[in-house]
Amino acid sequence: MQLHKYEKAILLSIYASAQKHEAISIESIAKDTGISKDAVMWALESLASKGLVKIEKKMHEEARLSEEGIHYAKTMLPEERLLTKLREERGGSIQAKELKSEEERIGLQWAKAKGLVSITNGNVVLTELGKNTKEIGTGTVLRQLSNNEKSYEELKIDKANEIKELANRHLLVLNKRQQIEKIELSSEGRKLAEESSIKPASEEIGELTKEMIKNQTWKNKVFSQYNIEAEPEPAPSARLHILRRTINDIRKAYLSMGFQEISGPIVEPAFWVFDYLFVPQDHPAREAQDTFFVETPSEIKVKEGRLVKRVKKEHEKSWHTEWNEKVALQTVLRTHTTSVTGRQIYNITSILSKRKNALELPLKFFTIGRVFRNENLDYKHLADFYQTDGIIIGYNLTLSNLFDTLLKIYKTINIDIKFKPSYFPFVEPGVEVDIKYGDTWLEMGGAGIIRREIVGNRDKRLKVLAWGLGVERIALIKSKNISSIVSLYNPSIGWLRENSI
Repeated sequence: MQLHKYEKAILLSIYASAQKHEAISIESIAKDTGISKDAVMWALESLASKGLVKIEKKMHEEARLSEEGIHYAKTMLPEERLLTKLREERGGSIQAKELKSEEERIGLQWAKAKGLVSITNGNVVLTELGKNTKEIGTGTVLRQLSNNEKSYEELKIDKANEIKELANRHLLVLNKRQQIEKIELSSEGRKLAEESSIKPASEEIGELTKEMIKNQTWKNKVFSQYNIEAEPEPAPSARLHILRRTINDIRKAYLSMGFQEISGPIVEPAFWVFDYLFVPQDHPAREAQDTFFVETPSEIKVKEGRLVKRVKKEHEKSWHTEWNEKVALQTVLRTHTTSVTGRQIYNITSILSKRKNALELPLKFFTIGRVFRNENLDYKHLADFYQTDGIIIGYNLTLSNLFDTLLKIYKTINIDIKFKPSYFPFVEPGVEVDIKYGDTWLEMGGAGIIRREIVGNRDKRLKVLAWGLGVERIALIKSKNISSIVSLYNPSIGWLRENSI
């Protein structure tokens, strides 16, 4: 029986170890022969297919911390931060409305679920359990895994509930794979190893070269045999990034339904991002913890003077506060692509106000672009991400038209969505659009009928349907191997090759 030189070396290594009653493993064979572990794995599979080696495999579970898990291991879990804040800074009580950031709200949810805090008269208060809890087990396990204080195998026995919670919160990623547990020679393999007729590796030809043919040195040589059913090494190939694939799918869905693509500036005056869209000037979204403000230039002028006066009038009439033009001119990084569709609504309604039949309705537009929010990063939040907005401008449009359009768009890219009532300053009525993620639903964005204060056209039959939805969360769902949208910005070429939608 002809064997590859690696197969011969490994066969003899296993035989020698068995004679000495030494433990046989992938690592010990690789060390003894000087062959890489990957090559040892290939040769063992080949020897097993020839009946010379017996291999026993067992399914093993491995664990690694997600990016979010690594972050919290270095700092603290949100509920741990909240408990520290209550104990050290607030004497055991804090107003719930002061917990504004996403991380603080997550901390409140988990602390309440664990019975560590309660909410009384709008105040978050430590319970007796919270006062007596020195450390939260989930956080301790997270740090033990991060610092290699204990192995996952140890912890999954003693801390099964904590491990389950970390996995459910996408802080711990669990993977199962087969590992070789036992390696031994078959009777035929042992007999072959004992024979002296195994030819030296130098006598085998693994590759036939031009020189060998020319000089006829291949004669009287033994050609290596290869297992053509063996798994080949992965062949690197070019592919589009997961996020780019997702954006292309969304764009294709829009275009197939007759939408036109539009774009707009990333750096905007607050007027187009907030004021024109009927967001009051004291709205929390306009504060520094939610919006990125630009220092230079600190202001951007708005050329549409008549529109500015109309917006001022509508704000003061509806919100009963003085409207400050200086606030509207502040330079911001756009927090949504609705600023792009907002400009388009103004352009179209301006034309229609001058000449009623100047355009053939309905008109459909969409945009896909980067937006920026001062968010804490976790598996479903980024500070810099993509969003898609769409609008339909026409007469006598209803929520039924909106639902039908969105369902068709997302059915095209195989995504399940649902709607539920919600509030957004620029639409009335408004709905939240949720996306199916495993057994739960994630918010993807908002939609509704644009308010009359924004449309500003005298013809009340004219309606604008609008929506603004996230893109990364769609990519998260379409890719089965990704547990956090932060992963989408992984610069590793190897990671990109291994993951797809």
